[in-house]
Formats: sequence, C-alpha cells, structure tokens
Amino acid sequence: MPSNLAIAGLGRWGKVLVDSVQGRSETVRFTAAVVRDALRSGADAAARGLAVHTDLQAVLGDPAIHGIVLATPHSQHADQIEACARAGKPVFVEKPVTLTRGSAERAMASAAAAGILVAAGFNRRFLGVVEDLKALIDSGALGTVLHVETHFSGNVAGRYKPGHWRIAPGESPAGGLAGSGIHAIDTIIHLAGLITRVYAVSTRRVHAFDMDDTTMVTFNLASGAVASLLTITATTPTWRIVVYGTKGKAQADGAAERRGSETLEIAMISGDRQTRSYAPFDIERAELEAFADALTGRAPYPVTAEQLLNGVAAFEAVPLSAARGVPLQL
Repeated sequence: MPSNLAIAGLGRWGKVLVDSVQGRSETVRFTAAVVRDALRSGADAAARGLAVHTDLQAVLGDPAIHGIVLATPHSQHADQIEACARAGKPVFVEKPVTLTRGSAERAMASAAAAGILVAAGFNRRFLGVVEDLKALIDSGALGTVLHVETHFSGNVAGRYKPGHWRIAPGESPAGGLAGSGIHAIDTIIHLAGLITRVYAVSTRRVHAFDMDDTTMVTFNLASGAVASLLTITATTPTWRIVVYGTKGKAQADGAAERRGSETLEIAMISGDRQTRSYAPFDIERAELEAFADALTGRAPYPVTAEQLLNGVAAFEAVPLSAARGVPLQL
C-alpha cells in the first residue's frame, strides 16, 4: 500500500509536489491538504482528491496519514517540525528547512527525541547528472577535489506581486539564496563535504522590490577543498556545477527551470574527454518516493541530519557575512 501524505501549503510549489506523485506513484500519494483559505484552495484540492483542512493539528491527529509535507513559508517550518515531532509524524520539509541554525537545532532535537524523520527537500540531489558527479568523486576518478564551483540563477522580475511572502526580506535573505542558492549549498555538501567557513557579498542594483539581485559566496570545506556559489535573480536562468580535481574536471550544465536537458562534460588531464546527456526525470516524484521509502524502512533518506544542519548554518551565515563584510566560521 502507498504511504499517505498530507501537504501543508497548496500554493504553486505545493501543487507541483502533489502533481508529481498523484496517480503516478505506486509508493506514495497525498490524501489531505492544510491551507490558509479553504474557499480559495478548495477547487485545487478537490481536483487532486484531497480533503481540506485549515489547521495542521487536524492531519497530525489522523492515524491514516503517515507523513507531513511542508510547502509553507520558510519562517513557519521550525514550529511546524516541532508540532510534527510532538504528534509523532515524520515530516518532509521544503528548503530552506529553517532560516537559522538555532531554530534548526531545536527542531531537529525535538524530532530526534520523538524518534521521527525530518527529510529535507533537496530535489537536485536526485538528478542523474548529480548522481554521476558524486560517483566520479567517490571513485577517485577526478583525483583529489580542489574546488567545487556552483551557479544557480534566474529572473524573478514580474514573478511575484508586491507583498508576496517569497520576496519578504525575512523569508528570502541574500537575493536568490532561499530559492536557488540553497540547492547549491546542499550540492556542495553532498559532493565534497561539510562547510566550515563562509564569506559572502550580496548587492542590489536593479530590483524595485526589497531583494538583492547578485550574491557571491566562497566556502571553506572540512576536507580542505574550497567551493563557490553565484546566484543572480535578474538574468537568464543558469544552472552549473564544475568539480575540479587533480586528475581532471567534470562540468554539469542544465536549464535552471526546465529539468531534463542536463549534460556532463568530463575532461581529464590525460586528454580523455567524455560527454553525457540525460533524459527528463521527475525529481520531485523521486524525492517524495525517497521519503516514502524512509518511512517504510526500505531505504534511509539521503540527506543526513548532520548535512541538513550544516546547510542551514551556511545558509544563515551568507547574509550575515555579506552585511558585516567578513568571513564567518561555522
């Protein structure tokens, strides 16, 4: 039988998550939605076969629901994770999991005490090109990793109306960090290990609303390697990862908003060259099925608690470093 999930938040991204599995997955489905306005969201919920609630407690107390998915504003996540922990419900949380290391540590401690899973929604981990990059690094094919370069940009102008929560300074610090850059932070941790130091610059030159348009970050990693992140919110969508090693480099490119057109170019010091292409793949379905697999004990969820907390700490440090003009140790 598939795992039954309830989604909190049925906005644009909440609908993407539900639609990725509803009627398409044998292991997971959504049966309920928690929304702020039942009248406004009722039609969207009904079209997807979801019971509608306006209170998270209604689904937390339902034994037929096996897990909760949070697609709510970032600032609500910590309290909602703790509520799930008190109810003994595993929870899948859209990134960023929380906005600060302190709130993440409290939420994760609550979950650990209750013995429940907190799964971070980093869908880019499930791309075939990222899996291949990880395999190249772990096999030693690229030699010692020296630097990981990441770039995740887009164009948010006109996407959000004034007052939308996603462009509120408290919800989206340092420009594209919460929407795009957080994926790059997780990719760096996934590929090359934990982050120990953050140095950031973040500026606004073009947006009329209160959001930076350009954010650059350098990271030191526990391994001794370094990494970098560029995220821009006012340019052509771009997604790129380049791993530089002592034996060669591997460069992944793809569309930031349209998955399924990724390529991987491998260039070795020996002169060997290889190019790989990837077919379209539903990474939202993959991450939700991975959550369901973890709920049923079929496989552990791939983002560990240590990685989750390190990513939140790095995320919080970026706007602080940019504001202070100094590097920060984690």
